[in-house]
Formats: sequence, C-alpha cells, structure tokens
Amino acid sequence: MKVRCIFNTGKALREFEYSTLGNPSEFGRFGVSEYSEYNEIKVGSTYLVMGLIIFRNYQAYLIDDDGFITLCPCQLFEIIDHNISPNWHFRLIEKNEMIYPFIQSIFGYYELCFDMNSYENIIINRDEVAQQTYFVRKMELEDT
Repeated sequence: MKVRCIFNTGKALREFEYSTLGNPSEFGRFGVSEYSEYNEIKVGSTYLVMGLIIFRNYQAYLIDDDGFITLCPCQLFEIIDHNISPNWHFRLIEKNEMIYPFIQSIFGYYELCFDMNSYENIIINRDEVAQQTYFVRKMELEDT
C-alpha cells in the first residue's frame, strides 16, 4: 500500500475527533493538540506502508522518511495504491502483552506481527536489528 501525506499537523486531525474539543491545547484521541506537528513526514511525499497498527482510539501507518521509522495516524494521508503485500500477516494483541490495551492488533510483515517485542523495538527502543529487518522487508516489497 502506498500513501501520500496530505496533512502533518494536529489541527488537521480535529475533524476526526469523536467530540468537539474547545481548547486548541487540549489533547484528543490521537494524543495531540491542534499545535502538534508531525515533522517526521512531509506534505506531498509518498510513503510505502510497512504496517498498520490498530490502537485503541485510531489506526496508524508504519512508514519511514529519510530512514526515520515512525507511526502516523492514517487520517494524515490519502491512499494512492490500495494493494497490500500478499506476505502481510495479522496479529491480535493478547491481554497479557505489555502493549495491550493501547494496541489492539497489527498488520504487516512477518517479524512485525510475530516478534512479540517488534513494536517496542522499532518505535520505542529504536533497536538497530529491528530497524534493519524493517528495511530489508521494505526492499523486498519495493522489488516486487
């Protein structure tokens, strides 16, 4: 799946809130205020989606820009290629996992779904091995 960034601010997410937020500094369901910026993505840039993370309150795309791997709410993008890899997998997060209930399920490449620490290793710990695996899988997708 390929997406194009159409917004990179918290203000753009306000229309997707479940209820009206009166204070621009108030954090909504995406965990950002109107003043928040997603500086890791660029409006107009195209990204190959490497995973879809289903949080309790929203869905985010696992993408990278200039080698920096990040998660961004899907509402910041438009889909330009709906096809997903036949090698994508799905995993429902179990109640006994540390990331539950914040993350409900994961779609994506094999290691992202079945390595129980993959999410933390890529996004939180910025683990070199996990990031290398991400980029190996990305190269495989780009070659198909």
